[in-house]
Amino acid sequence: MKISRIRKSGQSGSSLIEVVIAVGVMAVAVPLVFGALAESGKSGMSAEAETRSAWMVPICMDEIRASRDGRSEYFTSTTIGQVFPPASEVWALAFSAEGKPLGKVSKALYDKGTKDLNGAKVLYLAAISSTLPQTQTGPTPMLAAKITVEYPSGAPAAKRQKLDFFTRIP
Repeated sequence: MKISRIRKSGQSGSSLIEVVIAVGVMAVAVPLVFGALAESGKSGMSAEAETRSAWMVPICMDEIRASRDGRSEYFTSTTIGQVFPPASEVWALAFSAEGKPLGKVSKALYDKGTKDLNGAKVLYLAAISSTLPQTQTGPTPMLAAKITVEYPSGAPAAKRQKLDFFTRIP
């Protein structure tokens, strides 16, 4: 008995052109997807920083007021109308992911970045500075104070994202 083989008239599998097109589509789509994921991560960090800044900025303002009264927990005492920080210092506070103060950061740690301070994880840094405005109005000299919330704290100062907050204080 003889068994005959049935031949298929169509070809099975993919042609080389179909494979090349599929690889080309993937080569374009995959980087776009990963780029979108990276941007969404940055947006999430930015949104968190903006939310936490509502707690961090008032703490920094309280420290400025406390330095005026000579009772600051972290910074040197200043007087009304005196520009801060002194030229050789940086006034920077470290904050946790929840926006709680962890302590003062030295100039060296501020410049290179830090991920922990005294055993606690640091996510944000808040740099505090002031300048004398060009023009003065009124009898009490007002300083232009700037509080900059920076993140992530582990990055060098030049590479951190920054949120600036401005106010005037006597």
